[in-house]
Amino acid sequence: MTDRPPPLPQDGIYRSILLVLVISVVIGAAVALAGELVYHDEAISRAGAWIAVLSGVIYLIFRILGRREARRQAERRRDQAWNDFDERDE
Repeated sequence: MTDRPPPLPQDGIYRSILLVLVISVVIGAAVALAGELVYHDEAISRAGAWIAVLSGVIYLIFRILGRREARRQAERRRDQAWNDFDERDE
């Protein structure tokens, strides 16, 4: 296994995942509205709502995890810079 840290919120793959989740929320909401207003079908409306809600929850989880990882990596960089400074000082 590599010693590579998880991606940060500003990394491309992470931002792509968030973009896909936002698009899923929008599509789910559109399907829910179309099911209710156009097709008058409760099953379609409910399915769209579930897609939107689940995508939104996953989006929030990714945001929380990304923020936590960014904080961890910032602390590691700060600690490493402090250790490097202490080593030069000796």
